[in-house]
Amino acid sequence: MNYIEKEILSGEIIPVLLGASAEAIQTAKRFFKRYGRISHLFCNRLPLSAALSLCVKSHMVRHSSGDRLMLTALQDYAHQFRHADVILYLVPCTEVYANFIWRNREELEHDYVIAGQTEMEKVWFGDPTEEV
Repeated sequence: MNYIEKEILSGEIIPVLLGASAEAIQTAKRFFKRYGRISHLFCNRLPLSAALSLCVKSHMVRHSSGDRLMLTALQDYAHQFRHADVILYLVPCTEVYANFIWRNREELEHDYVIAGQTEMEKVWFGDPTEEV
C-alpha cells in the first residue's frame, strides 16, 4: 500500500473516477479543492493532465474484450480497504464507463457507493451553482 492510502483516515470518502477525460481531471480538482481528497483514476490510458496533476493517482488498466479486467481491478482496489471504515465513491467520467457501471452495477455495489444521475451530470456538464 503506498503513502497516499496510508494517510486515509477512518470514515473518509475516497473518490474513484473512471475514464481518461478532461471531465475526470476537473472532477478530481473539485474533490481536492472542496474536500482535500486525492482521487483515484482508473482508465485504459493516462492523460497528460493526470500525469501532471497532484490531485489524481492514476491506475492504468489495459482493456481487453469485455469488462472483466476493469471489474477485477476495481474489486482488487476495494479489497485493500475491506477492514477500513471508508467510503469508496465511484464516479464514471465518460459515457463508456457509465454504461460499464450499469452493466456491472450488482457486483460493484458490494464495494462502492455509485454516483447517481445528478452527480454524473455535474461531472459531465459542470455544476451550475459552482463559482468559476
